Amino acid sequence: MPRPSAVDLRKALPRERLAPRRAGPAGSLTSLVTERIRDAIVDGRFALGEALSELKLAAALNVSRTPVRDALTALQVQGLIDVRPQSGSFVFMPSEEDVAELAEFRRVLEVTALRLCFARRRDEALRAMRRAADAMEETRDADDRLGVARADTEFHQAIAENSANEYLIAAYGLVSGRIAALRTHTLMSADTIRNRSLGEHRALIAAFAKGDLDRAETILEQHVWRMRLRFHATRVRRRAGRTA
Repeated sequence: MPRPSAVDLRKALPRERLAPRRAGPAGSLTSLVTERIRDAIVDGRFALGEALSELKLAAALNVSRTPVRDALTALQVQGLIDVRPQSGSFVFMPSEEDVAELAEFRRVLEVTALRLCFARRRDEALRAMRRAADAMEETRDADDRLGVARADTEFHQAIAENSANEYLIAAYGLVSGRIAALRTHTLMSADTIRNRSLGEHRALIAAFAKGDLDRAETILEQHVWRMRLRFHATRVRRRAGRTA
């Protein structure tokens, strides 16, 4: 895939989003640059596997190469950037095996988090999940595909955050960027995937609200495990589109 031009990068990194939305070390320039590039990856403005040039990123963001280099290093730790010797920096491009292993890890974390939510913050978790599901439905009906992906991310983030276990929340944070980017990659591609995902969210909420934790856990396990199937289907569909 060709390297994007500075003009393309300026479209992917809009200036109006300069202010940080997450806590960072003293709101440093590096944290701002990291956030901007991370958001572009998670929102699908940079494609999986896309080559990123330090020089062009710096020009698009109107900063020196140092904060860009530091940001790419931070994003490498989060698993969002692959740095290849003699080749440069690329948005991560997982294999199907990588996605299967990520789904396994995610299933352990989210099912445990759901169990803790039920025991510790049941009402708060239920409200947060319902808000996210409502937002997902509204954006789906408006054909806002990115909005659907963001609301889907908020749904699963609500489960992790309401576990009230800081270690689990931190562990989820290590993979949440990759999960969100893969979610955008798949949910942007097919209406059937978006509709099924929303339906599974609603079923999980219903079981959770009724106090049927076993049913809710089963729905969540199956939902998370389908991540690898959705990735495979999206890859096949896009390959077919390129050869048509």
